[in-house]
Amino acid sequence: MIKQITHTFMLESMRNYGVGFGNVLPAFIFFIMSFIIKFVVNEETFQYMVKGQFLPVSILLLLFSFAFSSATIYLADMKANRTFDWLKRTKVAPSTYYIGMGIGVFALVNIALILLLGCYKLLIDITWSNFLLILLMCNFVLLALYPLSFILAGLFKNGKVAQSMLVPTMILLMFSITMTTMFLTLAGKDPQQYFIFLVWNPMLYLNDSLQYYLGLTTNTWLPLYQYCIILAGWSLILMLIARKVYPV
Repeated sequence: MIKQITHTFMLESMRNYGVGFGNVLPAFIFFIMSFIIKFVVNEETFQYMVKGQFLPVSILLLLFSFAFSSATIYLADMKANRTFDWLKRTKVAPSTYYIGMGIGVFALVNIALILLLGCYKLLIDITWSNFLLILLMCNFVLLALYPLSFILAGLFKNGKVAQSMLVPTMILLMFSITMTTMFLTLAGKDPQQYFIFLVWNPMLYLNDSLQYYLGLTTNTWLPLYQYCIILAGWSLILMLIARKVYPV
């Protein structure tokens, strides 16, 4: 049954080509910009711009698009359409449906991530080991973010309201990390000294590990295994809250 639910969710997600294209387009716009500026700036500047900004922003946008906004809108519409009313009449448990949908979300995100990183690997030096480690860290961040979509879907009455409220939430989570890091670096300060103020944001751990895997920093703020533990802890806490907020 889980396999069928996963298959159905993936088909529904890909059925609307416009929505699917819109989910990947923001991330690949930055790749296209990277390809163009390769012929405009010198190699050192190019490597710094792509590794420091374009690649991290592309990955953040991809995670937000698939695991955050689209999942939240999907769940909000399920609630508005009373999908669980008919689900209760079947032998499918809500937990089975959630697991199947979650596997579908993880599968779609990983397919898009592999494609995106593969494209960037044509432009910058990314070893295969770091390629896999970046994928692994992205999955831990996804694990931390995924329950948040249930919480937000429980707060909004339908997908349209959820979509309008997701934009400021995404801007807060993304730019509080990328802008802080960029401006502190330009000011000649070490961004890691200020990370204590951003521990609430799961994107901090992804961005910091990306800087390390791409060779821009010699070490991460905390050991990487602690990042994984923190993100798993965030996921558990948000999951407990989601069970209270998202009605079934």
